[in-house]
Amino acid sequence: MVITGGFGRVGRLVRPALREAYPLRVVDRAAGEPLPGEEVLIADLAAPGVAEEALAGAAGLVHLAADPRTAATWEQVYRANVALTRRVLDAAAAREVPHVVLASTVHVMGEYNRPEHRPVDPAWEPRPCCAYGLSKTIVEALGRLHAELTGASVVCLRLGATGYPLDEARYLGMWLSDRDVGALMLAALGAGPGWSVHFGMSANTRRHWDLTSARKLGYEPRDDSEAYAATAGPPTVPVCRMFVGPDTP
Repeated sequence: MVITGGFGRVGRLVRPALREAYPLRVVDRAAGEPLPGEEVLIADLAAPGVAEEALAGAAGLVHLAADPRTAATWEQVYRANVALTRRVLDAAAAREVPHVVLASTVHVMGEYNRPEHRPVDPAWEPRPCCAYGLSKTIVEALGRLHAELTGASVVCLRLGATGYPLDEARYLGMWLSDRDVGALMLAALGAGPGWSVHFGMSANTRRHWDLTSARKLGYEPRDDSEAYAATAGPPTVPVCRMFVGPDTP
């Protein structure tokens, strides 16, 4: 199993769960601390031949490498998210990798984060709230095309707030715990051929993102952000239009 961006914020959380189920090859531009038994490739996936090298013999791919900044410019997220994902998927097609999981984001549906739209269905037309969300909308479309061209299993996961301290009330409804994100990735890797897209959150009391389709993958979230509600404070910095609205903390 290959995980790109494996030493990043989400990668560090999911590797222990993936490592229990698969031999793991971690690919990243920056070095990190490997777990026992992990194979590591420090390289830039955008460089010629690197993606093909990384995916040689791979039974699956978890693609996390990306620029997750909501304040990034379109040029920045296009290069890091859209162009790089296309490069990696082309390599996955060449190597005939049968299972692909693409990390997407709830920002793909950010404009639905309003009372009149809740609960938000992942099957609705995307309505991104920032350039980052738009780039991941295109990533999802690239994944769908890849599944249709190759017959592979491609699962896109619209992750909520993952790997951050839960100290702001606006994130209570979209929190994804460290434990649940590993379970979600494992469930996604077990999906059959074809393309699908799902929200990735924990079983939060205040959740308004529909997890029905994710549960059909076999994902059973165990954690609830309500345990942090009493200490979660007001917003500290602007993020994007996802949090525009009268009832947004």
